[in-house]
Amino acid sequence: MRDPLSILFYLKYGCPVKDGRLPLMCRITINGESTSFSCKRHLPPERWDSRRGRMAGDEEEDRLVNLELDRLREQLRADYEAILREYGSIKPKWLKDYTLGSPERHEMLLYMFNKHNEDFRKMIGYGRSLKSYQRYDIVYRHLRTFIRQRYSLEDVRVSYITIHMINAFEQYLRVSVGLKNNTVWMYMITFKHIVALARAAGLIRSDPFATYKNRFQQVERGYLTEEELQRILQYRPAEGTEALVRDLFLFSAFTGLSYTDLKALTWDNVRSLFDGQTWVMTRRRKTGTPSNILLLDIPKQIMERHGDSAAAHIFRVPSNNCCNDYLVAMGQKCGIATRITFHIARHTFATLSLSKGVPIETLSSVLGHTNIRTTQIYAKITNKKISEDMTALADKIRNLNDYL
Repeated sequence: MRDPLSILFYLKYGCPVKDGRLPLMCRITINGESTSFSCKRHLPPERWDSRRGRMAGDEEEDRLVNLELDRLREQLRADYEAILREYGSIKPKWLKDYTLGSPERHEMLLYMFNKHNEDFRKMIGYGRSLKSYQRYDIVYRHLRTFIRQRYSLEDVRVSYITIHMINAFEQYLRVSVGLKNNTVWMYMITFKHIVALARAAGLIRSDPFATYKNRFQQVERGYLTEEELQRILQYRPAEGTEALVRDLFLFSAFTGLSYTDLKALTWDNVRSLFDGQTWVMTRRRKTGTPSNILLLDIPKQIMERHGDSAAAHIFRVPSNNCCNDYLVAMGQKCGIATRITFHIARHTFATLSLSKGVPIETLSSVLGHTNIRTTQIYAKITNKKISEDMTALADKIRNLNDYL
């Protein structure tokens, strides 16, 4: 069987130095594709055996050159097997760069990824969000650890990215890091974006993600029933942070604002319009889409109780982790089986609105969704709730069957 790797040492005629010596070159051929490089030596052509690709003399220089060539050949073959084993495919240029080292920095994956992140960070507040930057930074750090553990390298060339490496990175995120499917899906999209930038820069000819497949899995959105929401309303927390967190959660449950949007809410976002009603008019931090929300009595009372009129932002909102810790404990005290987090409030607002007859088109606009299909997820949940309620009703009137 023909060896897919061919290594040829030869002298480059037409480029002699002053003493008549010629440059020593090496040509690597893999499955018909070749690349060449200089061995950084000049040799006398009269002592070179072109058929064997070796020095033919008995001088000390000849023996040293042949020893170097044997070592380089062995190193190329060892690197060939290593690259093929780890990446699943190989090109002559990869093997040359891997063995010789010293590639251009801008062609290195982690260097390019980090440069992208630095440029992205400078644009935060100018069309770029902190949350997106944090996601890029997390994926960068995971990829850096993966490359160190998997390949024992500090960085790899962008052109080395193959579907085998992509699948190995996904496996690392799932198994070693322990991430769930949708988080892996989001991180792989982030990685794919970096690879797309490399393709746009001409560093990759074909798309290594072309055959990659991973799907977002729809998860059922948690929410509180009207009765469970009533328990939160009736709960009397201790003064201080617990009382603030409860009221902020209720504010979100009656406005649909996410944690990020609530934290960014300013007095300029609160306006009285032609209808005499008070509205919150803002743009979602996540998508930039407008969101106009009528302030109901409960949110108004919460603003009067906790709003800081001397500050630009209405509320002094604790960290998301702090809020969630208080909410989990609060749910347990109220006997609510659902694990309450701050985002449950937004889902509760959506399902409560639909169950009270708010048209899905109106709700989609209020929530600031860019696509009504996102809002339809809550419609499915509401249908489930209707089914549960009708089943409960059937159980209550089952005794009427005796009259048939």
